[in-house]
Amino acid sequence: MIVTLQGRIVDIQDTYVVLDVNGIGFEVNVTSSVLRNLPPIGDDFLVYTYLQVREDAMVLYGFSSWDERRLFQQITSVTGIGPKTGLGILSAVTPIEFVRAVEQRQLEVLTRIPGIGKKTAERLVLELKDKFKGTSWEGEEEEEMMPIAPGGILQDAEDALIALGYSAGEAEYMVQTAHAILGDTNDLQELLKLALSSNMKQRGDRVWRRNE
Repeated sequence: MIVTLQGRIVDIQDTYVVLDVNGIGFEVNVTSSVLRNLPPIGDDFLVYTYLQVREDAMVLYGFSSWDERRLFQQITSVTGIGPKTGLGILSAVTPIEFVRAVEQRQLEVLTRIPGIGKKTAERLVLELKDKFKGTSWEGEEEEEMMPIAPGGILQDAEDALIALGYSAGEAEYMVQTAHAILGDTNDLQELLKLALSSNMKQRGDRVWRRNE
């Protein structure tokens, strides 16, 4: 398996680069992050690679980091996701952005990626959601400091409340009220518990006022 290549850049195109490694030219299909960070033609460059062996060809894919390469392998392990789609995903979002979208079931983030529809996004979440536990990713500390995006844990909480019989409007109000008190959190159970207890208290207050 070829996992890295270092050589002189002899050609740069929209989706690939050609590296001269000891007189042998390698065409490497690369992510947009690789293209953004390329030095001028003629300079040496190191790229992290994955070799796909097919019946009719051997294709090299290149990445800007070990994280990109590792995530590419996980993405392409999903049913129906090929290397071109995997490369497209990593060209649209960073590894930590993708991991966060999968873990928090942010389908609206995934479906904004070119070529990813709702069914494909759901399949990515279903097959990858448990594969990132215990792993660390570059930029994770900075990402954790960012507020939780709409459609993540807040949407999960709303969906859970709707499943309990609350209307969509009630669920949204309960979750937003709890979120305002609790702040950003990754603990779904804690968020639901506060949403339910706050709602019960408000209902009790309304009943008490009516009986005054």
